Amino acid sequence: MDMLTLQRLKDIRKENREDQIIYNLLGTIIGECEQLSKNPSHNEILAVIQKMFKDNTETIKVCTREDMRADLDRENGFLSRFLPKPLTENELIAIINSQIAAGQNMPRIMKYLSENHKGRYDGKGAARLCHIYINGVV
Repeated sequence: MDMLTLQRLKDIRKENREDQIIYNLLGTIIGECEQLSKNPSHNEILAVIQKMFKDNTETIKVCTREDMRADLDRENGFLSRFLPKPLTENELIAIINSQIAAGQNMPRIMKYLSENHKGRYDGKGAARLCHIYINGVV
């Protein structure tokens, strides 16, 4: 994945001006990013995109209007191009077990995950797996 910059988002928006849904989505993302900083970092931009994806996903679950759900699905399909590939449960377990083998406790494992795999795993699920594997309740 390329580094995301505000200018890159603006360029992508121009490329998608014929697609009103994506064009508006990018306008919203750019606006959110500009509120954070004049020159937001890749990680700040990624956090905005991840939040937008998560909010869309939550709305899709409760939305009863098919047209709105279809638009949100399209938005999420577009946003997913920018998101890091999620870790599989087996990958997450392997990372947790390697940290346990290195003598790390749960807070240190969670910190390691946050620093090295941010946005690629569910925090609650990782904490649950840490608890299971640290306590040997497999």
